[in-house]
Amino acid sequence: MGSCTYCTVAPLNDEIGRRAYELLKAYAKSHGLHVFDSLIAATAIAAGLTLLTLNRKHYQMIDGLEIQVPDY
Repeated sequence: MGSCTYCTVAPLNDEIGRRAYELLKAYAKSHGLHVFDSLIAATAIAAGLTLLTLNRKHYQMIDGLEIQVPDY
């Protein structure tokens, strides 16, 4: 696996699972949020991290999630 100097790996836990479930309930039907996207968002929120993504539209509706889109 490659390394990333500005990445954090966060293991899944019960809190993240519960948050992901709540995000799915809130946004799956209305915004098409998928399971893996909900887990990624829940992990970032729980860990207090900014999510670096090229897919702003997948996450922009989620309250409390900090998103950054890279310039490359």
